[in-house]
Amino acid sequence: PPGSRGVRAGLGAEARWNNMRDNLNHPLHQQEEEEEEKAVHGSLGIRDSSLARYLDGQHWRLKNQLRRQTAQSQLFRQHRYDLNLDEMRDLTSERVKYIIKLPMVQRQLDEQVEKKKHCINKSLVIGEVLSTADLATGVKMGVVCWLFGGAIINLGSQIHIERWLQPLKDLKLTGMFAMTERGHGSNVRGIQTQATYDPASQEFIIHTPCEDAEKMYIGNAMKGNDAAVFAQLIVNGELLGPHCFIVPIRDQEGNMYPGVTVIDMMHKEGLNGVDNGILVFDNIRIPKENLLDRFGSVSEDGVYQSAIKDRGARFNAMLAALTPSRIALIFQALGAMKLGLTIAIRYSHSRRQFGPKDKEEVKIIDHQTQYLRLMPHLAASLALTFTSRYAGEILDEDMCQGRNLVHNRSLQALVAGLKAYSTWENLACLQDCRECTGGMGYMMENRIPDLKCDSDVFVTFEGDNVVMLQVVVRELLAQYARQYEESPMVALLKHWSAATTDSLRTSVLAFNTETVGSLSFLLKALNYRERVLQRSLAARLHSKVMKNKEDPFSSWNSCLHHVTCLALAHIHRVTLEQFWKAVEGCPVPDDQALLKKFCLLHGTSLLYQERAWYLEHRYLTPATSVQIRNQVSLTLGRSALHCRYAGTESRDCLPG
Repeated sequence: PPGSRGVRAGLGAEARWNNMRDNLNHPLHQQEEEEEEKAVHGSLGIRDSSLARYLDGQHWRLKNQLRRQTAQSQLFRQHRYDLNLDEMRDLTSERVKYIIKLPMVQRQLDEQVEKKKHCINKSLVIGEVLSTADLATGVKMGVVCWLFGGAIINLGSQIHIERWLQPLKDLKLTGMFAMTERGHGSNVRGIQTQATYDPASQEFIIHTPCEDAEKMYIGNAMKGNDAAVFAQLIVNGELLGPHCFIVPIRDQEGNMYPGVTVIDMMHKEGLNGVDNGILVFDNIRIPKENLLDRFGSVSEDGVYQSAIKDRGARFNAMLAALTPSRIALIFQALGAMKLGLTIAIRYSHSRRQFGPKDKEEVKIIDHQTQYLRLMPHLAASLALTFTSRYAGEILDEDMCQGRNLVHNRSLQALVAGLKAYSTWENLACLQDCRECTGGMGYMMENRIPDLKCDSDVFVTFEGDNVVMLQVVVRELLAQYARQYEESPMVALLKHWSAATTDSLRTSVLAFNTETVGSLSFLLKALNYRERVLQRSLAARLHSKVMKNKEDPFSSWNSCLHHVTCLALAHIHRVTLEQFWKAVEGCPVPDDQALLKKFCLLHGTSLLYQERAWYLEHRYLTPATSVQIRNQVSLTLGRSALHCRYAGTESRDCLPG
């Protein structure tokens, strides 16, 4: 009968589906899928080995998926250098729209709102991959989603998320982040833009009172619809410190709102695909609800309310909530650094120049000066990869648990120090990559000049590096002081013991049984340098303020060189420790052996850079200093260069 025939057909379809599902889940089918994926990756130049996966971390699939999406998109296929300014900006905007529409990015934005586990880490790796595809796209994406969007998520409430973040996901609006002013960059407390509450209309009046208060270097200024504007909140004549407000700039048709002036900053050294501009506000009125009120709100009748009563502490809590944007910059710098190294090292393995008489010319990577310039940067990029991932995991855990980031001062210090070290190291690396590739490295089509110019701003973007190092040292000194506050006697004994041990170490170095250049020796040396610099800086500041009665600012200012040395010593030590932990955790013996050599190279290079200091403090003898030099130039540099991984040269084991 017809009815029974339909039932049989239905059962047959269900059986076929179950059979298909079983086949899909069958190990053989999964293996075929993986082989097909590897073939696609291979055709696009994407490596998929055990080492590549370990370097990419637990989200290696996400990174490979995004690499594939960008490599196959016509928007990213060609890097053109004949575009005018408007065309560059339009191309970058189209790339950003393409990325936002990707399902993986849509999911990541949802997870960021819900503060799901790994949401921060996923956003960081997305930013890194985008930066290798195109730095301007990575930066503009960061402005729109992780600065503007991050301000809404981390400083606002659910109402703000629904009103602004969902339209951003749907590409109905784009945003900008307006903190920096003509007169104040790193010193955000001193910004002069005003937000005065008018209880009669229940509105905030956003105003630029002077030229120094103009918002400068604002990304997406020529195309964005709304801006997250930091301004001094004034209620009933009382100054309550910087707060963040959503200020409409232009409608969806691109028409400017009255009272808003936007000035195009035009061409820059790099990142010309990002439309930077100046924002000026002439008594713009915005609804009371446009205040992002996680840390402070204003009632209809003009009463300010905040769970954090101290104005300074409230300001610190606001800035701490924006920590994810600073760590994102570290990953972007690493993306540029890894790409530059990949280009330079591959080229060095193909270019030949000079050689023994009557024989074939040798590859330029075989010249000692070539590998001595490139391999330490490769080692540093690996160290920074593992250390930044470590910082990202801590941040991810804090965010997902809903912890107030202001209470994790050590994390803020770590991120600030890594930001300074990674962006400086990136520039030094790219300059060496440019020189090591000769005239080819000077050509824009080979991308190194573009990477250099685009990432140069990173050393001052998201906080000047010297200021970042001061953040590190303030936390180190606070930790040092807390030892004495919590247990003065125990702290004094520890201080005496450490100082005595350090003194003995310099006195009996000749009897040291540790192998010079071993990991144990290197870690102890870096620890020693950090410890001595911390102890001596604390003593200097105490003497200046307590004994000589100098004012704190002048005392601090006169020790800034000491401060920066201590901060870098601390970050150097942390990167070596995290690198070694990553080496120990590597599951594949061949991969582990290769990473160990680069870990030793990183530590030896750090010690070698500061050998004069160690000699001054008698930590090294002239003989051991020579050993360190030889280890860098003759042993580790060469062994790192000629490591083999599954029959592949070291150039095929590049990070990322």
